[in-house]
Amino acid sequence: MEKITTQEVLDWGKQFLEKSEKEITADELKEQKKYAILIQNPNDKALLSKMLDESSQIRDNKKLARRMKLLIKKYGVPQFFGTTDNMLLHLFTAFGYWFDFISVPIFKKRLRSDTSKVIINEKPSLLTQHLNSRRSQQIGQNVNLLGEVVLGDGEAEKRYLHYLEALKDPKINYISIKISGIYAQINALNYAKNKTELCTLLARIYKQAMDYPYVNEKGEKEYKFVNLDMEEYKDTELTLDVFKTVLGYPEFKNLSAGIVVQAYLPDAWDFQTELLEFAKKRVAEGGAPLKMRLVKGANLQMESIVSSLKGWQNPVLDSKVKVDANYLHILDRALLPENAKALRVGVASHNFFSIGYAYLLGLRNGVEEFVTFEMLEGMANHLPRVMRQLGKQIILYTPVVKDEHFLNAVSYLVRRLDENTGVDNFLSYSFNLKADSKQWNFLQKQFEEAYQLKDQMISKPKRTQNRLTNEREFPLPENTVFKNEPDTNFDLRQNREWADGIRKNWMKSKEDKPYIIPVQIGNKEVETEKRQVYTDHCQVEDIVVCEVSLSNQEMVEQIVEIAKKDASNWRKTTVEQRNVILHKTADLLNENRGNLIGCMSAITGKTFAEGDVEVSEAVDFCRYYPISMMQFAKLETVEMTPKGIVLVIPPWNFPLAIPVGGVAAALAGGNTVILKPATVAFPVAWEFAKCFWESGVPKDALQVVCTDGRGPLSYITTHPSIKHTILTGGTDTAFRLLESNPTCPLSAETGGKNAIIVSAAGDRDHAIQNIVTSAFSNAGQKCSACSLLILEKEVYNDPDFKTKLIDAVTSLHTGSVWDGANYVGPMITNYNDKLMHSVENMEAGEWWLVKPEFADSRKYMLKPCVKWGVKPGSYTFTTELFGPLLGVVCADDFEHAIALANSSEYGLTAGLQSLDEREQTRWKNAIEAGNLYINRGITGAIVSRQPFGGMKRSAFGGGIKAGGPNYVSCFMEIKNSGKLNAKADAGEYKSMSSVLRNEDKTKFESAVSSYTKAYADEFAVERDIHNLMGEQNIFRYLPLKNMLIRIQKDDSLCDILMTAVASKIAKTPFTFSIDRDNAHLATMKTLFGDAAILLQNNNEFISGMEKFERIRTCSARIPLEVYKKAATLGLYIAMQEPLLEGRLELLHYLKEQSVAFEYHRYGSFTEVPVI
Repeated sequence: MEKITTQEVLDWGKQFLEKSEKEITADELKEQKKYAILIQNPNDKALLSKMLDESSQIRDNKKLARRMKLLIKKYGVPQFFGTTDNMLLHLFTAFGYWFDFISVPIFKKRLRSDTSKVIINEKPSLLTQHLNSRRSQQIGQNVNLLGEVVLGDGEAEKRYLHYLEALKDPKINYISIKISGIYAQINALNYAKNKTELCTLLARIYKQAMDYPYVNEKGEKEYKFVNLDMEEYKDTELTLDVFKTVLGYPEFKNLSAGIVVQAYLPDAWDFQTELLEFAKKRVAEGGAPLKMRLVKGANLQMESIVSSLKGWQNPVLDSKVKVDANYLHILDRALLPENAKALRVGVASHNFFSIGYAYLLGLRNGVEEFVTFEMLEGMANHLPRVMRQLGKQIILYTPVVKDEHFLNAVSYLVRRLDENTGVDNFLSYSFNLKADSKQWNFLQKQFEEAYQLKDQMISKPKRTQNRLTNEREFPLPENTVFKNEPDTNFDLRQNREWADGIRKNWMKSKEDKPYIIPVQIGNKEVETEKRQVYTDHCQVEDIVVCEVSLSNQEMVEQIVEIAKKDASNWRKTTVEQRNVILHKTADLLNENRGNLIGCMSAITGKTFAEGDVEVSEAVDFCRYYPISMMQFAKLETVEMTPKGIVLVIPPWNFPLAIPVGGVAAALAGGNTVILKPATVAFPVAWEFAKCFWESGVPKDALQVVCTDGRGPLSYITTHPSIKHTILTGGTDTAFRLLESNPTCPLSAETGGKNAIIVSAAGDRDHAIQNIVTSAFSNAGQKCSACSLLILEKEVYNDPDFKTKLIDAVTSLHTGSVWDGANYVGPMITNYNDKLMHSVENMEAGEWWLVKPEFADSRKYMLKPCVKWGVKPGSYTFTTELFGPLLGVVCADDFEHAIALANSSEYGLTAGLQSLDEREQTRWKNAIEAGNLYINRGITGAIVSRQPFGGMKRSAFGGGIKAGGPNYVSCFMEIKNSGKLNAKADAGEYKSMSSVLRNEDKTKFESAVSSYTKAYADEFAVERDIHNLMGEQNIFRYLPLKNMLIRIQKDDSLCDILMTAVASKIAKTPFTFSIDRDNAHLATMKTLFGDAAILLQNNNEFISGMEKFERIRTCSARIPLEVYKKAATLGLYIAMQEPLLEGRLELLHYLKEQSVAFEYHRYGSFTEVPVI
């Protein structure tokens, strides 16, 4: 057939524009000019978006009024508003905000009125009036029922019944449905069941469309039309599958129905192919034709954000021109007569050129009767009238909402505002568009480029990750560049097949013989008679998965001796050699991802999704640590050597990621490692240790031990050859290790009693999503889990919040991890005394919002439960429970909420749900925790992105975070090399320099220069090195509250002054502790004054240590009593010699903090927050 030329389309477009200029009314023109102003002024758009958004979230009129005043002050009174509105806003900011009981209701009423043309009121009289008006204009209505956010099965059922009820309305003949709006259990790992249940739901909707037919203009009855909307890419396959399956049922043979295809997906052609094959076969067999509603795609921002965060390919085309080209490409095939007859086409666009192309092509091919033109209700309302004048079928996508749910429709408004004023969107140029203008020429050029490209479009999905073949979407970078490993995308069919293989291989039966894991002693493996037996807690019967041989005292002694000897000379390897080996380990972990996930599921009850992210984290550790080690190896003023043997004692709740992290950090520094995994998780350690060995780590450099009782374990933990211990576990365990071996440095991440605060200015629906994820993933067995929910009184007393939280929590499926439907799996034990005490005992004021209930008879599977009315100081408030139990606390106000969160002895993770920037800043600077999260979940820290580690009783050691840039430095002996920095300048510390002589003076001045530069370049800077879309991740250093510098008799004055300068530059307040007869006392008093000096003998020093956050000494030559006292206090002593290298020395005077902030709203954002 003859092609449509670009000139034909351009000519048609000009004619269409001319007609639209004549058709537009004065009111519509006024509205268009408003949009034009909005596009030209980003501040106006930001203000309007925030006012729309926050007015829907902040329920307290007084708070909302003050918030609006601040927003107007920040962004200015918008030019978008007319003269009268501008005057009213000025009056509001001057004094009207004091009368919030008047001003806020007026504002909300005005908001509803001003948006009434975009979102139609579902009140029967108003909706009927609107539908009748459009019907009289011969303009169809595709009704989209907006409502509450679907947080659980309860709301999904309400939305579903709402659709069924709407189909009874004789005025409604066409509705759009999203599967996520009627079904809350979409889970890629439960695809088959999801499909079955959705088919049942959709079949009833289709039947309703047939049972309540519509009477058309001719008085004839016809079935109502149901259109399936497309949303995120992840649901595309399921939506199409359900659509085809249900419409393949014999009872729907004569029913026409539609589905959306999004042209911004490069694989849209494949979806069209699938639809055409189905529709043609159906029509050939006497069935009714179907319809494809072709859209450009309205979820670009959210797809981009998800892709950025996940490290997956963005599934959408990377330019507007390509999207338009694909749209034309799909239309070429869609409007062929043989295709259009079976699969009708809805051309959904406001773009004059896209419309013109479809109009002319349909006319030329003689298929006009099979084509409808579709636009958005309330957006350029004169254009549909022009299409009617041209004699074309026009349908408007019409959002409809009940008054009580209007505020939930704001997300639609914000998205539309963002989309329709976007830099590439046709609508944003159409306001006041004139032929041959600059704007017209820009749009014309876009169309011409798309036209030239349309026949070159290739249908190939961009997301191609394939775990079956180990196909990657992005190539691996060089091994000197770090990039996070993407998790598995289970939405992809091939990866679901791969997951099925994991289940087949690791879900054991009675017929499967348990495998035996031997004792490893260097290169030797020995099976012993005494073994630990591992059963699968997900199965009703006691299915034994494997048995682990236990190491006795003699074996443990051999293991320590082998690690001490280092016969393989691992400690003599270079940083570069270790980097290559550990990168190979990372690759092997990735290749063995399936087995590692299966082992975690069978042994520790991890769901596949939970196990998968652990593999990614383990891979990241093996790449990140040797790369970060290389930055320190380049420093010329220090010498770095391995410490010797590092003992790694990880937990059972993260049986892969955490132990791999500890092992990789120690190995990256050239240390030999003894790994003592949690006994209940040992088989997982054995699986990943094989990857280390296979990659080239000698077996004497990494030994894995499962001891027979406490005796052999104590032998290891107290052995003098252990030069550093890495622990992740209980606070009590950390104290025991310190007290049993006080001179051995300990890096420990311990307990957490983590709280999310929901302020009255928070998005409550979004908060519930984050709370549920944070509290109940991993069955609540995360040190980072949300254990306390602190609600401002207004939120606490909000019955709607309670109802939604109940719905969300009770909709989480609990059970076997071999069943993909389950979100919560078994706990590691069925005798968690602390958890059961909280479950079985209620203190004053407490009651169950969601009652505890076990899903199995053996009590491994506790369904998520919520205890309301928890009081400060109560058992549930103070105790780390390590299970799926959430305690809810009421705070009088925001400041009280912060005080409650900080009252815990722990300080691991913390979360805030608030849209108010002032609250965000106040909370960020006041909360005492290592990992902070704003408007997102508080679990799932990712290597480098959110380095992990706590404060207070959640951390033991030097305040250096795992997965951060400095962690590997903990496991090296670091000394001054004797080489000085090129620059030596005492700067403002000349008074100190003046008391030193010769080499010490030069050394001191060299150190000052290095410290000053390091602080300015590294430590004083809050930075986000990842620059992800929609989420900011800041890594920053904070000064300590105070530090005590203990001066020993043989400390040099130069070293003492270096510690003082380092502390000053780091802005950490410090005090000296010095004996009365110390030779440096007089000089110290002259330089620092009496107030900065404590005159103390050793006993006095020991008795006063607890008043300080950290102790600094100039060497490890300190009395054993000091070590013992520090052990009982859990107090860190920085005892390395003072280094000339500021990049390392200043670490002793600071602590690290990670702050993650999800700043997008519904996938949209008007501005990226400034660091």
